[in-house]
Amino acid sequence: MNHHLESDERGIILPCPACGTANRIAYAKAALQGRCGACKADLPHVSLPVEMSGVEAFAALVSQSLLPIVIDFWAAWCGPCQMMAPEFAKAAVQASGDALFVKVNTDEQPQIAGQFRIQGIPAFALIRSGKLVAQTSGFQPAARLLEWMRQG
Repeated sequence: MNHHLESDERGIILPCPACGTANRIAYAKAALQGRCGACKADLPHVSLPVEMSGVEAFAALVSQSLLPIVIDFWAAWCGPCQMMAPEFAKAAVQASGDALFVKVNTDEQPQIAGQFRIQGIPAFALIRSGKLVAQTSGFQPAARLLEWMRQG
């Protein structure tokens, strides 16, 4: 089972739970309930972390999203990051429709990590209306991460 969604510069790739068709949801419309382009079934809110595919996709997300964005900076070799992944996914499900949770692999996307001056991982950033409003780091249980997001 996939534990994250893919993205590109045009939006989030969300598979239809009814027919499996990949639907592209524009970042600006991620807060809305969509319909599958193939079978017309209702699509769920984005409830899995979205893996950022590059600088262009990230810039589009930040400039277009109407929802707050919680970013998890991580790497495959990082043990605490691996421990954090299920908590981040749990928080994404609980915040579904209220925020977008995205993952940035610092080894694959060093330019994005550099924009936030990430020194250690796991690290987290909160963006509202295109602006960085808070950053934190270290392992965070889902409940603590959600509380931090709501206070930021």
